Amino acid sequence: MIACRLGNIDLINFLIDNGADLNMEDGDSKTASHYAVFAHRCDVVDLMVSKGANINSGDHFGNTPLHCAVEKNCEDVVKVILKTRVKEMNKANNNGGTPLHLACIKGHKHIVGHLLKCSPDVNLGDITGFTPLHEVCNEGNAEIVQLLLKLPNIDVNRADKDGNSPLHYAAYRGHIDTVPLLLQQPRINLNMVNITGNTPLHMAVQKQHYNVVALMLSQGNVEMNMKNSDKLTPLLQAISGGHFGMIHNLLSHGADINAVDNNDNNCLHLAVRKEAFHSEDESLGGILDEYCTKLELSLEDKLSGLVVAEYLAYHGANFYHENKQNQTPMELIENAGLREKMQTFFPPPLPCKWCEENKPTITFRPCGHVVLCEECCSKIPLKRCPECLLSITGKYGVDGSQCDAESIYTCTICMEQRWNMVFECGHTTCKECGNQLDRCHLCRKRIERKIIIKQC
Repeated sequence: MIACRLGNIDLINFLIDNGADLNMEDGDSKTASHYAVFAHRCDVVDLMVSKGANINSGDHFGNTPLHCAVEKNCEDVVKVILKTRVKEMNKANNNGGTPLHLACIKGHKHIVGHLLKCSPDVNLGDITGFTPLHEVCNEGNAEIVQLLLKLPNIDVNRADKDGNSPLHYAAYRGHIDTVPLLLQQPRINLNMVNITGNTPLHMAVQKQHYNVVALMLSQGNVEMNMKNSDKLTPLLQAISGGHFGMIHNLLSHGADINAVDNNDNNCLHLAVRKEAFHSEDESLGGILDEYCTKLELSLEDKLSGLVVAEYLAYHGANFYHENKQNQTPMELIENAGLREKMQTFFPPPLPCKWCEENKPTITFRPCGHVVLCEECCSKIPLKRCPECLLSITGKYGVDGSQCDAESIYTCTICMEQRWNMVFECGHTTCKECGNQLDRCHLCRKRIERKIIIKQC
């Protein structure tokens, strides 16, 4: 071992000729071949291999001489070892890392190139599930990412043990040079979720990487309303993080402004609680000037939580939506004077247009009007919004879920016709079935009045 560390060829030959054990290990399980690598001596490594030394033996960390040569960036030594023991390319150390993993972590581009020529398994994961592509996307080495993506068998969507793809890490780290390379891959899953339900877009928003978010939003197939395990959409995350630029960009690309989290907080609950927002794009601050002026605040306050909340409300957010604590965003405004002004701009909603009792909760798309409660909406087969007469393409509850477009309108007697008759008890049938009844078929109350509903 000492002779190999010193690189003394004559002494090494003498010891071998006199029966020295080429594979003897020291207290760290290192062999003479390991020390030849540490000495950066290609000739000594070549000699040891030619004399039958086990070049694949791992030390107490499981690292072979090839692992050590890669880590030390000994390119010439790596080439010598690869020439002799290519079959051990995929041997992993105690952490599950192959020589290719180490080369990617260290950013040794030329060594990665040599290793790839020997056809290693590029999709092998270490003990955390990290593949070499995970490693370079996490580190942000775009040159090595390009090398790996040229391989026909590379799995760009391979998940680690936390469900994260390489794109998750590139987005989380904000590697603006690496993310585009991944997005160009035809098989990339842009909307892949990890074990906490986060997509790469969630990750970029969470770490407030504005340019990465903008890049991902430019992709036509990005799903911007997916919810994680906390039921947070990227928009709700951006509001929680106080990043106005991201909020504006997400809304411009169609983010759902009525999404709620697992506590039923909408975007306004989150906004009014924040003291101030920020934006990397200073030009966006001008968008808030008019909202600031309406509240008679100084322009220095245009990025305050209340001004951003006003901006969101003008884009369709509801100041009177109740969370699980029965709190509305309007009630959370501490300044009584500003709360009164906000109520002037956004008066409380009128009761349901049909029953005139319940709170309207169903949002019509695309107009955005909320004029009916869920109960009445289930009884009245509307095709047009009663407020603006625009054709209805979808009906959504307070949780953002779409109401069933057919089953809620079917007559419960014939199960064929749509409901178009309502009794005073609130139950419904089609006209043909209802005309035959004296008592409600569900609650058995005597029918005093039968109301025919005309579809809008």
